[in-house]
Amino acid sequence: MSAAAAERADVRSVADLYLEPRSIVVLGASSDPAKLSGRPLDYLKRFGYAGDLYAVNPRRDTVQGVPAYPSVADVPGPVDLAVVVVPADKVPDAIEECAAAGVRAATIFASGFSEAPDGVGVEAQERIARAVASSDIRVLGPNCLGSFSLPQKAFATFSTAFDVPGEIPDSPIALVSQSGAVGTFTYSTMTSLGLGVRHFVNTGNEVDVSVVEVLDALVDRDDVDLLLGHLEGFADPIALDRLCARARAAGKPLVLLKAGRTSAGDRAIGAHTGSTGGDDAKFNAILEAHGALRARSMEEMADLAQLLVTGRRAGGPRLSIVTQSGGAGALTTDVAVDLGLVVEPMADASRAEVAALLPFFASTANPLDLTGALINDPSILDRTLEITLASDETDVLLVVLGNSDAAAKELVEICVKHHDATTKPFVVAWTGGTGQARADLLAAGVPTYAEPVRATEAVARLVALSRD
Repeated sequence: MSAAAAERADVRSVADLYLEPRSIVVLGASSDPAKLSGRPLDYLKRFGYAGDLYAVNPRRDTVQGVPAYPSVADVPGPVDLAVVVVPADKVPDAIEECAAAGVRAATIFASGFSEAPDGVGVEAQERIARAVASSDIRVLGPNCLGSFSLPQKAFATFSTAFDVPGEIPDSPIALVSQSGAVGTFTYSTMTSLGLGVRHFVNTGNEVDVSVVEVLDALVDRDDVDLLLGHLEGFADPIALDRLCARARAAGKPLVLLKAGRTSAGDRAIGAHTGSTGGDDAKFNAILEAHGALRARSMEEMADLAQLLVTGRRAGGPRLSIVTQSGGAGALTTDVAVDLGLVVEPMADASRAEVAALLPFFASTANPLDLTGALINDPSILDRTLEITLASDETDVLLVVLGNSDAAAKELVEICVKHHDATTKPFVVAWTGGTGQARADLLAAGVPTYAEPVRATEAVARLVALSRD
């Protein structure tokens, strides 16, 4: 941001400009909603964006029913956000025109800038940077797919993630990603788990706006409880440290996924966004100092989101495992102990209560093995969960189930009942079957995983965050 912009009393944060734009213009808008250059207008209209909406297309008076003007300077009224969908060689001119017209922020979709081979796009990106430095405009990209805000219906993007039927899920989660595909792949993984993303921003080459800056602005939003981010470049340790400290002070978990740990990975991100990975050890140290979490994959980020968005925290590391399978319980126990969790028997009185429900050969030592008796009598699970959750030796409860489609409806109802009745973290791993049980549990808001190791890994990260 230029010094002049920083001094202005009416400066809005990047989160406000990109997620709550009061007016949007699409430069180079196409009349074909299937084209990349036609998607932003189509989405904004389809999802019901209520702000002022314009198009710039010198060959048309309207585009997709939206008023069109020859240039951005001809657009009536102030413009908060310009979505620039012109080819790469036209982008610097378009940004300079937007800056001259007083546009507050712009998003650049086009690729072919600092990330291009042999430096062919470096000068064009530097020209954009000069326009930013000499004006008040903020710029997202280039080489990005935009942003969206569910409450504002501000879908300023060309992503195909929204070409799906049905209602778009909503959760108090913000996701900011340097890679558009990593961001939207993570988004789609989360929606498959019944989670939504309330606010999304993709930063691309980061000529101006960065992942860290957007996340830092989102810390202050009352409608965000969980912050997720993906970075490739790491050039400003001070800004990252500030973000992590502010997120911790606000009580909002921060989970970051970062590429470039290896020399080969660093080379790959240079070819992707023109970034450099930076000091990975320093990155980890900053996160650890403030209790922020580093995810290893898009899938793990979604796994963590399931648990963290509930707002529940673990009172300690003691994990109680209630399982349908002794073998699965043993595998889960090994993983849990390796990850620093404590898997120890409950008090004798509690064990005796559970033992009275089970066959003589069943183990109550933790894991609590309900054996095949559960198939004949699902109510065994009901009473076992009641006893286990009431125990002071239980900080987190993990229920390990599988197949059992004939009894699935009753087992799901029991799990949902006890999940809703406790404030302790309550997690289910349901392996096999038709998948309907997992879908029903997820729809009821119960953190549910397809495999107990994944569930246990997520629990271990939750316990670490709770301890910090």
